[in-house]
Amino acid sequence: MGLVFSCFFGIGGISQDKASPMVTVDLSTDSLIHLTYEQFMELEDEAYEKNELNRLRKLTDIHVQKAKSESNALEMAFAYYYRSMIEEPKLAISYADSIVLVTADSKNPEYPTLGYILKAMIWYEKGDYRLALHNYILAYDLALEKNNLDHQLLSSMAIAAIRNLNGQSHAAADIYTRTLHELKREEDYKNRYYEDYMILMYNLSLAHLKLSQLDSSRLYLNEGIQRAILVNDTMEHRDLVLVGAQLDYYEHNYEKAKDTLIKYSNQLEGTGKAMKLYYLGKIAQKSGDDLLAISYYKQIDSIIEETKEPFEKVKEVYQQLAIHYSLQDDQEREIESLEKLIFHDSLMAIEQKGVIQQATMAYDIPYLKIQKRKAEELLKVKSNWILILGSMAVLGMLVGPYYYIRARRTKQKVLMLMEGSKQLKSPPRKVGEHPTSVPEEIRNGLLEKLEAFEESDLYLRKDLDMAQLAQEMDTNTSYLSIIINHYKQMSFPRYINGLKISTAIEELTTKPELLKYNYQGLAETFGFKTGESFSKAFYKKTGVYPSKFLKELKVRGIDRRL
Repeated sequence: MGLVFSCFFGIGGISQDKASPMVTVDLSTDSLIHLTYEQFMELEDEAYEKNELNRLRKLTDIHVQKAKSESNALEMAFAYYYRSMIEEPKLAISYADSIVLVTADSKNPEYPTLGYILKAMIWYEKGDYRLALHNYILAYDLALEKNNLDHQLLSSMAIAAIRNLNGQSHAAADIYTRTLHELKREEDYKNRYYEDYMILMYNLSLAHLKLSQLDSSRLYLNEGIQRAILVNDTMEHRDLVLVGAQLDYYEHNYEKAKDTLIKYSNQLEGTGKAMKLYYLGKIAQKSGDDLLAISYYKQIDSIIEETKEPFEKVKEVYQQLAIHYSLQDDQEREIESLEKLIFHDSLMAIEQKGVIQQATMAYDIPYLKIQKRKAEELLKVKSNWILILGSMAVLGMLVGPYYYIRARRTKQKVLMLMEGSKQLKSPPRKVGEHPTSVPEEIRNGLLEKLEAFEESDLYLRKDLDMAQLAQEMDTNTSYLSIIINHYKQMSFPRYINGLKISTAIEELTTKPELLKYNYQGLAETFGFKTGESFSKAFYKKTGVYPSKFLKELKVRGIDRRL
């Protein structure tokens, strides 16, 4: 899990996973300029995955050139996105700024919010939490304005993570708890929103650990570990077990904590590794091995010198080093350690103060004002006795913003597709009322026929349309359209394509011979006229382009043969 929030995510509206039939082209401008945008993104995605950065730069340059010539701001933003992901931080931020600039007036619900999110991610990685927080707050405000719940969740979780790192664990735990409460309202949330759930378990355990609420921390930790074991997620399991080692330390189970930290610490780097070395040093001190403890603290010093990123225990590390060098009569290193202590302690104090003030002024207070306006509007339409009760309820809500919804990354989506393909043919949604325009007898008959239709493979026909299906079901298109729209909550084309894609996922997962087909072959197999229409329908159904899904299936097939 690494970071305390999900910092890499499937970008809604960004087509980096776009999977049209692969086109082989040279990299001359004359050749590239005639590609479709979908072809650009397929080639860019391929170059990105293969780490062919110069090729990707060439592709994005021509992509931008084409988009500028056609005044297509969103396509310019898509190309800038790739550059922001591969360039050094300073240049990457300039590309993220370009996304904000070209989409400033966009009505698209994703933009320019995404530009601010990318900037925030970069600043977070650089350890500049104030600039990261500033951009996440801008993103959050835009997400509210555009009613984009995915971006609200992502930005809020990031804000909570930064506040947790900067001494506001109560505020962070409050945000995480409310987010989990919202997530639990979703059916089968542990499976459908696995990534979000695991991030929350990790973050809640850490937040309560910082608050010395060890029982609560252990509760969330155990839930996360059990889930990771159930789905055989070794990376999530490792990260959670390492949090467990910190818990073991505070519960005085030093040997268990030490064994876990030694087992996994070499798999870490940067600040994450420094934090684990700190606990190994503390355990060594507890056992009386001061020289071993100092060796761990020296490693932490080296990490901080390299990364320039101090962490919350840095003051104690340099205190211990200063004491050690003092006892060794090494005054030069003692002074050096004290200077580092003063520098990093002052720097972190200033940083924390700025973060806390910024979070309060730009996040907490505006939220309270929003809730106040909602309360005032409510007061206008309620009678006096309801007003009293209503205002009390609203005041109670001031501590609980519910602006959180799932934010899934492509990797997690692919995993869920492979492990839960049979669940994709979801049952009709429950409805409170039945359509009065369709007689009950006809309605019931059509629902039974649709259920049988879904269990067959008749929907895989390329030429199937509503008129033909209505005729086969002895009804008219009006009745059939009403039933599908009302009970399936979607249009006829989306309903048919959804059934086709569900079958495609199930068969691709269980029949490895299908992985040899190209996109046109898959389109023919699953009832689509073209590879492009198959790709688009796949993405609309799953949120993942087939290139990612097929690649993961092939990798897993190789792994099974080894």
